[in-house]
Amino acid sequence: MTNIEADVAQKAARQFLDGHFSTLESLELIDDFLSGEENTHAQLQRDLENASRATEALREEAVEISQSLRDKALTLIDVHSEVVGAAADDSVSAWQFRDGTETMDLVATLATELQSYDKLSRAKTYIDALLEVEQAKQSARQSLSTNPQGMFSAYNRLIAILAAHSSNESLEPLTSGSATSDCSADGPPQPSNLLEYTKQSVQEIWSEANKAAASAQSESLGKLGWPAKMDLSSAAAVGAFDASFSTLAGLDHITRAASDALARCGLTLRDGDAPPLPLEHMARAVDIRMRYHFESARTTSRADKPEWWLSQVLGMLRNIVPFLESHVQRLFNGTALPQVDARNEFIRLVLPVVQRKLVHDRPEYMRDGLVIAHVVHELADFEHTLRDVYFYDGPSVLGQFLADSALFSAWVEAERANAVESYMQTIAESNPFELVYEDDMLGADDAKPSRLAEKVVLVIEDIAERYAVVPSCMQRLQLLSTAQFPILIALVEDIEGEIDEFSRISLAFIRDAGITNAIASKSTSAAAQSPLISQLARLTSWYQTIWYVEEAADDWNNSPTYVDMWAAVCQRAAALGRNTDPRDWRMNCDEWSDADRTLLDETTHQSFANDDWLDGGIWERSIATLRDLKQRVLDIISRAINKDVVGQLRAYRKKSNWAVEGIDANADTDVSIELSGLLPELSSVLVALEMMVPSLAFSLLLRRLATELDTFLVERVALAHSFSQCGGRQFAKDVGALSQLLSSSTSREATKKSKQRVLPKSKECALVLANSLDSTTAPAENDMPLSLAEWGTAVVSPDASDRETELVLKKLGISTLSAKEARTLVGLRVDFAELTGCNT
Repeated sequence: MTNIEADVAQKAARQFLDGHFSTLESLELIDDFLSGEENTHAQLQRDLENASRATEALREEAVEISQSLRDKALTLIDVHSEVVGAAADDSVSAWQFRDGTETMDLVATLATELQSYDKLSRAKTYIDALLEVEQAKQSARQSLSTNPQGMFSAYNRLIAILAAHSSNESLEPLTSGSATSDCSADGPPQPSNLLEYTKQSVQEIWSEANKAAASAQSESLGKLGWPAKMDLSSAAAVGAFDASFSTLAGLDHITRAASDALARCGLTLRDGDAPPLPLEHMARAVDIRMRYHFESARTTSRADKPEWWLSQVLGMLRNIVPFLESHVQRLFNGTALPQVDARNEFIRLVLPVVQRKLVHDRPEYMRDGLVIAHVVHELADFEHTLRDVYFYDGPSVLGQFLADSALFSAWVEAERANAVESYMQTIAESNPFELVYEDDMLGADDAKPSRLAEKVVLVIEDIAERYAVVPSCMQRLQLLSTAQFPILIALVEDIEGEIDEFSRISLAFIRDAGITNAIASKSTSAAAQSPLISQLARLTSWYQTIWYVEEAADDWNNSPTYVDMWAAVCQRAAALGRNTDPRDWRMNCDEWSDADRTLLDETTHQSFANDDWLDGGIWERSIATLRDLKQRVLDIISRAINKDVVGQLRAYRKKSNWAVEGIDANADTDVSIELSGLLPELSSVLVALEMMVPSLAFSLLLRRLATELDTFLVERVALAHSFSQCGGRQFAKDVGALSQLLSSSTSREATKKSKQRVLPKSKECALVLANSLDSTTAPAENDMPLSLAEWGTAVVSPDASDRETELVLKKLGISTLSAKEARTLVGLRVDFAELTGCNT
């Protein structure tokens, strides 16, 4: 203890002189200081003299008692010798006196005196120790505010007394009772024994010195402006702070150095990992202000406004960190305390205040789970500032906050309930699939969101934005599974329900009488717009809804947030083995264990043997489901268009004047009257449809419509009626008009690049049916190189094989018609039948 005391005294003396006499002007105070020290010394000297006199009196009394005992012992010995010499018989005991009464009285008196001497000896030791403790206490208290070194010396002496006498039996109670005496009427309470009293004395001096130095430090910090922006221009305030800092540091060092000795006495004043005492008291200012403003009944104490108190904490850090770095760190480097980073240690002391505030507001968080998301976001920003601005490297407050499983579950449930409520409110509106923007506001190849699609994407992205700062990947996956995926599943199920309901209604849309009359009278005014367009608008709104969400999911799948989550899922699947598919990660995710959390939260991900995993993603199955649903809607759109167009061609299919003779086909430039109403309406439908779906989908719909029309014209018209050359040329004009309409609708680049012919079989049927009968007949436009009489006989001849017929047709430019279809068409030419019949 002597070496420790000397070391502390030397360092504390230097700091004391630096703090009190840092300038020449401060030397003027040395007279006052020395006068005070002399008074203190004189008082201590007087106390010591009084104690010495009391001790001398006790010593003299003990000497007298000892001399008396000696004399009485000699008398007893003389009596014993007389008794032994007078004994006449060896069988008589030497202690069987002639006068037993006198001897026994002497023995009893001697025993009493010996007992009194023992008590007095123990009392003297007890009083000496007690006097030493009291002197140390009084010295420490007198030096608290004026002489820190004197206080350190007295405090060290108290610890040394406690350590020296902790196992000394002389400090046991003077009696066998539980206490030596009761409390005196006008004195301090008496402890059960001196050891306990010494421990209490050490605690009292520690507490009083700690409190006095902390008060001085707090006062000096207040003069420097803390917790507002600090002003170090006052040398006196800086000196006062340095002096209080030195006192606290010295007190802390002495207590830490004696921690083992104190622990053996059952006394713990400072834990081994306790923070430096000066910083602990500096951080208390943050604690006081937090309790006053944010943990009371004041209006500033609001659980839903974490930014208020977190910004307050950051503001106080911003004010004191420069002081910690430039001044306090230098003071620490000059102490005997373990070296610490003052800035980082101060932040570590402030964070328990933040955690206590979070615990204080926890009941509010449990009642309103969405507030937790706001708190998490603000805590993430708070920690980001601590780590990036102040280089804090301690544990995460956010991680500890989210480690509360009940709190996290409340957040997850609140996110789920809020997402479901937002979705249900939108789906319950009058037309949730109504497109948000007009057709001309976005390009044809841009997904157009409906109100429902926009709400779904917004809800999912809002949830992702809120949990993106969560450090645990497992918790992010649980939020994804519980709050985000169900919204997407609900959208798919609702659209499937709409499709099923629509499919139960006949796809041959009921056309009102006005439309039917308009078609019959070739009227194609805007007032007679097809009801098909409104039905297509409904169908394409579903298509656009799915497409918009699909594109959003594809973007999510490639975003860093979800890529990291997918990597973690793949890592867990690789660790589990047994052909585990990472796409099945949602199974039992609510029952994941700590082992799963360790796998998922690992920051470094290994390479995977299965390359297919790298091509997937967390949204892979959702994207595939949306694409399948989008294709299903596209199929319904195609069926609706095809069936409506074919339904309008019913009159055209029943046309019966194809074989009429005597009409100048070259002069007739109009299409058939049964087709004239369809063409403008179909044109308007295609124009509208072109703005409703993307290029590839529109091209696909056109190809399907062209295939449907081609099949209809061939099977229901060309192969179902007899034709004259004039009727054949009319059919060719009709096919040409339809082909031109379909071709003109393919204005987009994606369709222009397609080399597929439009209505190929219908055009070849028209070539055959409109082919000139012989060389004397005026040829039709785009007529075949040979007349029908020149090649028809070879085709219909019973001896002509299919192979021979196909070779003939190929030379004539006919490649899609089969030999059977070609023979049927030639046979349906009434004029050719008459010609061959005459020849026959």
